[in-house]
Amino acid sequence: MNKDLLKLIDKYNDAVKLLFPRVAEHLAVKLPISNTEWTGIGAEQRGETPCGIKYFIHGYGIAMNDGKVKVDFDLGDSGQINGFDAWRLESFVEENNIKTNLSSGKDIEAAIKLAEADGDVIFSGYILYYLNAR
Repeated sequence: MNKDLLKLIDKYNDAVKLLFPRVAEHLAVKLPISNTEWTGIGAEQRGETPCGIKYFIHGYGIAMNDGKVKVDFDLGDSGQINGFDAWRLESFVEENNIKTNLSSGKDIEAAIKLAEADGDVIFSGYILYYLNAR
């Protein structure tokens, strides 16, 4: 697998793991929660947690910003929070000024497709990819 892609996915997933549980707690959402359950939580679309994480709820996901890192992700069918796609990774790079050789969406998409062909990532069937645990 492309080392830059793996580093980028790890940084992205670390940001999600850092912010999402705190926002979910603020919203009184018990984790894990499926993407379809997420759409019915009945929370205000925009808000801020007491610890300063601003969020915007959308469809199957949420965009979050704690002033240090910005990340947008979608939940998986079974509540996974480690899914990614080229658009989200590209946005993560741009929003957080991350230095990487995969700075364009086309480069990221090509690296994901190669990793999928090599069996390093698995396509969910709908937008998201996941690292293969092998």
